[in-house]
This record gives sequence, structure tokens and C-alpha cells, in this order.
Amino acid sequence: MTKPQTDRLGADELTSFIRAIADEPRLTTVMTLADEMRMTSSRSARPADDACLLAEQIRHGDGVSSIAAIHALGAVAHPLADRALLELLDDATEPFAAHAAWALADRVPTPETITALVRTVAAGSFAAMLAERTLVGWSRIDPRPTIAAVHQLQVFDATERSRLHLLLRAVPTLSPSAARRSYDHLRRSSASDGIVVIQPYLHAHIDRDGSGLGAGDAGGVASLLRTLGTALADLDDIADVITITRRHGRPTEVEERCEQLAPRHHVERIDVGPGGAMTAREAWAYRSQIEREFVAIGQALMGRRVLWHLRTADVGTLAAAAAARTLGQPIVFTNTPDPAAVIDTLQDCGRLDRARFAVDDAAEQHWFRVRLAQCLTTHADRLIRPPRSADETDSSDRATVVPEGVEITEIDRAWQRLATTGTADVTRRIIHSLPGERRHLPWLLTVGRLHPSKGQHRIVEAVMGDERLRRLVNIVVVGGDVDHPSADEQSAMELIHRAARDAPVGLVTLTGRLAPAAISDLMARTVERGGIYVCASDREEFGLALIEALVAGAAVVAPLRGGATSYLAEGDLGTLCDTTSSASLRAAITHTLTMADDQSRATRARTMVRSTLSVQRMAAGLLHVYRDVLTSPVKA
Repeated sequence: MTKPQTDRLGADELTSFIRAIADEPRLTTVMTLADEMRMTSSRSARPADDACLLAEQIRHGDGVSSIAAIHALGAVAHPLADRALLELLDDATEPFAAHAAWALADRVPTPETITALVRTVAAGSFAAMLAERTLVGWSRIDPRPTIAAVHQLQVFDATERSRLHLLLRAVPTLSPSAARRSYDHLRRSSASDGIVVIQPYLHAHIDRDGSGLGAGDAGGVASLLRTLGTALADLDDIADVITITRRHGRPTEVEERCEQLAPRHHVERIDVGPGGAMTAREAWAYRSQIEREFVAIGQALMGRRVLWHLRTADVGTLAAAAAARTLGQPIVFTNTPDPAAVIDTLQDCGRLDRARFAVDDAAEQHWFRVRLAQCLTTHADRLIRPPRSADETDSSDRATVVPEGVEITEIDRAWQRLATTGTADVTRRIIHSLPGERRHLPWLLTVGRLHPSKGQHRIVEAVMGDERLRRLVNIVVVGGDVDHPSADEQSAMELIHRAARDAPVGLVTLTGRLAPAAISDLMARTVERGGIYVCASDREEFGLALIEALVAGAAVVAPLRGGATSYLAEGDLGTLCDTTSSASLRAAITHTLTMADDQSRATRARTMVRSTLSVQRMAAGLLHVYRDVLTSPVKA
């Protein structure tokens, strides 16, 4: 996106940007314009006038324009800008207070802004994380004013005051001796001089049998890391793979904190946040504690060939990137899911627009996550991306395309169980829960997190819109904690129940989350009885469950948006469609059901996945990148 043509608009450059942002319908384009407007504001020749102009825009513009103006205001060198940002902090309305805390990072601290930021830290939430980052940045020059405010305001308990005191004084987050006490088992884990891969993902309970996958925020990334880590650890040049997640309870023994998933691959569970589940959006408030644990893990591995492979623009990635840079350890970054692409998809689906953006940004941190992904894309030592559709490009010479992969042996074992012992227990339970007249029907199977963006409700809407389909199939939805749902899971279930309001008994079955072996059993049964696999997500970056369905031999329905177009030829192995439209989805399901019994198609699908999309092939592709990274200078 180029700058607005100021001569055409007949106004000064800042006013031109304000108008362009107010008139631009595409949200991601607005974000690009906003960054350019911030740079323009930093060069202001009339800072007092520009500060007033931007403050007026914050007061009277829509949410998108206001956020853009907040960041531009942060670049204006005038006390009026401090005053306007301070008002936003004191008002504490989100997401504007959070963006004000963020924008203040580029300013000179004042006693008033320090006090306001300290109070914001005490309040917790995403804004607290941004306020703390700003204070830490200021304290690198002089920590004394902020430390004094922390102690004088008396809004923290003694433990929190101590933590902030160390953080603001830039004291190392954990001394080397403490790191040895906490993570010495990592230092002793292998005598090999091979590569140590650290792959953090905090939002899932990852274990040996995969029983914690599919609930809350634990979706495809968690499933991938579980199998990929084991495939990497099986390669000769890999010494250890450490998958870092979060411990839900408070056990004290090292053995309970760690779990060996396979030789040289283990999970390290760090103590952060409250016991029990914690959503990705709640985790931002614990950034500094997460970073402390990551630094300790990295310190314990000093002297070895360590790299961090980061994915997903979330708090764990933010903290891990900071820890890796502190320790001089290289970073490989995979931007999945791409937060900018998520915004585009939500807008295309009609679920996000200018009027709703501010409210959604307060809940999902869209703006910050886009900027985080952009920063990592610029500063990571190497980039990995999955194949993308023809209209999506990546011009970076540091980007390597590595298709994601699945563990094929799980599906093979499911077919073997079906042939030798018959119907699996999980399948039998589902069948017995159905009315007698529906037990013989083929399934539309879908697997994934329970989330509105996964579109499970649209599958129900599609079937309910066709009387013949209602009589022809059953819908089986796998995923989510249906007994104790998160807010997102509850929302998804309500959408499903609403769509199935007039459905015949047994049309829709919600199984909740299942272990990978049980899911493979369901996929084998789906194929055996002439069913198909349906992915109705708004967008899939690549689609691991889709690939698992293909290697099981299923005909599939997949979204046009995202990476499925790179391996799914239209009309050959399945059907691509606009999954945000129930009518389009209905047509795709009807067509794909006619392909279900085509054995040559099933053979082609299995062959394609085995030859190009196995997790072992993915691991081998990553190893080439890892070797290259570790022989190149680490980026500053």
C-alpha cells in the first residue's frame, strides 16, 4: 500500500492519512496506513497542532481510526500528546487504554505517565502486559522513578513488588545458579553435540497419548508439535527436542513437570498462572514470568547447539523471542496462523468490520498480534511457511517452504484394529447412542477445536437445508471440552444447537475431545461406511486433520482459503468450496458424497500423503533449515 496522494487530496500529509484511514474499508490496509501515519507524525513540523488533530480523531473517529491515531500520537513530540495518552490510560476503556500503554513506549517518561502505567500494571490483563513492557523499556535508562512509584502506590503485594523491582532494575530474570537448580535435568539430558530444538506452545496439555488435545485453545499446533517433536528426535543430528507447555496443577517433583514422549523428545511444563485452564487471551498478563522460565531453560542449555522454533503470535512466542535474543540463541519462525490473514478472513466472512473492530481487538488483540508477527518475520534468523494458495506470496529470501505432515502409522494401526478386532469402542458408543434407523447411515466427520471459526455449525446448517441430506447422513463433531466448555467452546456449541434446532434425533453427535488413536478409529469407520470428512473452517493455514483424513482414504470437503489448495486438486481427492457459505458447503458435501466409494481416489489420496505429507518428511525438511541457521550468525 502506498502513501495517500497528498497533492490529489489537497491537504497536508497527516490530514491525508487521517482521511485515507477513515475511508479505507479493508482493516489490514488500515493497519499499513496507520504505521505510515505514525512515521509521518514523528517528523511533524507543527507538533502542537498535530497532537490536537490526532486527539480529536481519537475522540470522534470510529474504533479503527482511534487506534491508528493513538499510535500516531505516540510519535508526536509534544506534551499535549502525553496528556491525551494519559487520559486514555486513566479512562481504562479497552482496547484504547492498552494501545495508549503501548504507544507510550516511544515517549520520554513523566511522573504522571509512570504513575498511570504502574496502576495499569496492577489492574492486570493485556493492557497490564503492555504497560509493564513500556516501564521496563524506560527503566533501561533510569529505573528509579518507576521503582519509587511501585513502592509508593501500594497497589502490589510484597511478592509482586519484588518481582517488579528486579524486572525494572534489569537484573537477570534468573541467575545461572538458580537456572541449574530449576532445569539441571535439561543440562544432563543428552551427551550428544547435536541440535537442541525448543518448541514452545503454552495453551495445550501435551502428553504421550494426546488425551489433552482438542480442548480450549489446544488445536492443530499442539497436535503437530507432539508428533513433529518425536519425528525430529528420531533424526541423527538432533540431540533433543524440548516441547514447552504450561503445567495446570502445582506438582513439585521434576518427574511430574517433565514427560518423556519418545527417546530424546520430552515435554517441559512450566509453572505460570493459576492452576487449571488458562486461555490464550488471559495469558498475556504473565509475560514476564513466562520469559523468566524461558530464560532459565535457555541458560541450562548454554554451550549446546540450541535454536527456538516459534509459531503463533501469542504471549509464549513474545516471551520466547525475548529470551532467545537475551541468550544469543537463534530463532526460526513459522507465522501460523497468520493474524493478518485471520483478520482478512473474518472481514470476508462478515464477522468483523470497522464498527466491531475495537470490541474484537479488546478480546483478541488483533492489532498487537499482527505487529508481533511482522516483527518476528523481520528479525527471526529464518522463516518457515507452509505452501500457500496461488494468490498468497512471500518474497522474503529467508523463507523456506516446508509442508506440514501427519503421523501416518496412527491411521495404519486404526485400519489394522478394524480388520482384526472389529468396531472400536469409541465408534460403538457413538453408534449405540443413535436411534436404530440412523445407525447404518454414513458420517460427515469433522475434527478440531470447538470454535465458531471452525464452522461446525455451518455443516449442520448445510445438512438441515436439504431434506434428502438430513435422511442420508449423520454428523459427528470431534473436539472441545463439552462438559466444562470455555467461552469459545460454549459459543460454538450454542451455534451448533441452534442450527440443529429442528433436526431429527441423532443427526448431530458431539463427542468432545478424543485421543489421536480414537480419532483414527473414527476416520477408518467413516471411510469404511461411505462417509466423508468435512472441514468447514473459515480458513485453514494447512489443515492437519484434513491430511489425516486423506491418508485414511476419505474424500474431503475443504476451505478455499489457506493451504489446502496446495495439495487438494479440485474434483480429484475432494471438493474445495467457500466454507463460510452454508449453501456452498451443502453443494460441496452433496458432490463429495458421490466420490466416497471411489477406491482409485482413495488410493491416490493415501499415496499422495505418504509421499509428500508425512511428519517424517516435514522433520527432514526442517533439519536442513536448522543446520543452516546454526552455521550462520545470529541476528541481533
